[in-house]
Amino acid sequence: MIFTCNTTALNKALQTVQRAISSKPSTPIFSGIHFICTKEKLEAQAMDLNMAISCTIDAETSEPGEIVVSAKHFTDLIRRLPGETVTITQNKEKNTLQIESGKAEFQLLLMNEDDYPKFPEFNGEKTITLEDEKIKDLIRKTIFACSTDGSRPLFTGILLELQDEKITFVGTNTHRLAVKSTPYKDKEVMNIIIPSRVLGEISRNLTGDIPQEVKISLLKNQIMVVIDNIVIVSRLIDGKFPDYRRVIPPNFSVKAKFNIKDMAGAVERVALFSIDGDYSIVKISVEGDEIILTSSSPEVGNGREVISCTSEGGNLNVAFNSSYILDILKNLDSEEATLCMNTSLSPVCIRSEEEKDYTYIVTPVRVVF
Repeated sequence: MIFTCNTTALNKALQTVQRAISSKPSTPIFSGIHFICTKEKLEAQAMDLNMAISCTIDAETSEPGEIVVSAKHFTDLIRRLPGETVTITQNKEKNTLQIESGKAEFQLLLMNEDDYPKFPEFNGEKTITLEDEKIKDLIRKTIFACSTDGSRPLFTGILLELQDEKITFVGTNTHRLAVKSTPYKDKEVMNIIIPSRVLGEISRNLTGDIPQEVKISLLKNQIMVVIDNIVIVSRLIDGKFPDYRRVIPPNFSVKAKFNIKDMAGAVERVALFSIDGDYSIVKISVEGDEIILTSSSPEVGNGREVISCTSEGGNLNVAFNSSYILDILKNLDSEEATLCMNTSLSPVCIRSEEEKDYTYIVTPVRVVF
């Protein structure tokens, strides 16, 4: 195998596919990147037991072929090459790879390409096509609410629900819930749970200035995502996602509208005075036209800040994990939001009138005021 390609393009492809490689590969071959070189294309593939990513770039090919090389050593080297182009030559007798760029020349040992599994591909039974900006928005506004606890895999993914001519993404860790919908003209009904890791890769690869479509194909328990020259294949998460609608209260007795920027700043500052393991608790009191935020810690001190609001329904005291509040405030695309409550311990809703297709529910913390 002999080919020449642009160094920057190759480096970008490597950075994309290597994210499929586990930090602790189940077998040594999964620590490598598989290259398939054809007439004018070079395809890089990487995978583990749960996800596979491929990326195809242009290349000038003198001799087609395929190789597997250590991902760490190869990507580290390519990232530091001095030249604009790189020429890579396979030496079958020595089982090495010669890498030339500018006045630099290197040799890397190859892995056995016969041990590398075939990249998973399939023709989906169902297909969803979304504009890049729509799916980026769906992911951004729900993925942060997912659990990172691997012992509860059901909540480490996002529910994709397709019904009533709209597509809905739902993320939850059972302490908070983020629901985002967007119109989708398809009468088909669908419910699948996509690993958040896959959605993170989709969002990470939608960085171009030119609008593009994201094609999602489904076959049994597998999902295949195609974004231009990138293909991501993964297993779906098995299980029945809980009925998230039951968590959302139909009505609220107390509402307080506030400026998002003011609230976010106040929460960040007041939270500095509350340190309790992984949690930083902030107490919030709605009193007339004011929201009073307080926190305290024997080791740090006390914090108190007041912001203006427009409230209805009376006064109420409630406490939250501060990061749960900051996460939603950072993802709302409007100037104002409303805190909707019933009691100090019942689920609280934070939403904006300008984003009626986006709902966030958070469970308060039991504290003494």
